Amino acid sequence: MTSSFSFIIPTKQEGNFIERTLHSLRAGSNAAGLEVEIIVVDGGSSDGTAEKAGKLADVVLTGIPLAATSIAHARNIGADAASGEFLFHTDADVLFPDLEQLLQTAAVKFRSPDVVAAMAPVMPYPWESSRRDYLIHRLANAFFRSSLSYGALFSRGECQIVRRSAFETIGGYTGMYISGEDCDLFRRLNRMGRIAYLSDSCVWHSPRRFHQSGYLRTFGVYLREWIWMNAFRRSFIREWPVVR
Repeated sequence: MTSSFSFIIPTKQEGNFIERTLHSLRAGSNAAGLEVEIIVVDGGSSDGTAEKAGKLADVVLTGIPLAATSIAHARNIGADAASGEFLFHTDADVLFPDLEQLLQTAAVKFRSPDVVAAMAPVMPYPWESSRRDYLIHRLANAFFRSSLSYGALFSRGECQIVRRSAFETIGGYTGMYISGEDCDLFRRLNRMGRIAYLSDSCVWHSPRRFHQSGYLRTFGVYLREWIWMNAFRRSFIREWPVVR
């Protein structure tokens, strides 16, 4: 199967979310008459994640020890198996309210040869969110967008669309990073070309981590990992805490 966009989704114990995410992808692409490729890379789930993914994904990769060591490694493994010209890295709890608009807007941006990647705003599930959730996410999106002017210092793994040739040129994600691999990828890609911001589109994700740990604590962890990555070229944490 050959398609312009290959969706790459790393999973580990995501049985409660993966089916809804894959249904969102399939429904959105079918309604728009789009052909997309969906690749799931499972890091050793024991809750039926891989089995559920197998019903809707084109490729489900399991039993690869490296995939369990970091999300970065899992994303790279998925990229190696992908056939698309554009690699759409996302997460197992992400939904796509208007996939057709998102991909069409991205395709237009990528017509410019200097565009190596694209990102879109990330918003919380509407049915699980308060006004506070919306406000904080909007402020965060504005902050991430503004960082593009200063070297793409910040990014989010829920929506990273990358030109395959650029991804391969820089060697993909840095596998040793437990956290911050998304920021590191866009920082390095920004040196090669331009990163587009798809302001008229968005993706939805579960705000579960923010609700469980709180925004201040969660953003504090993100900031600490970003500082550690830039100062010492490694992650502070040894394992990303699971929130289910």
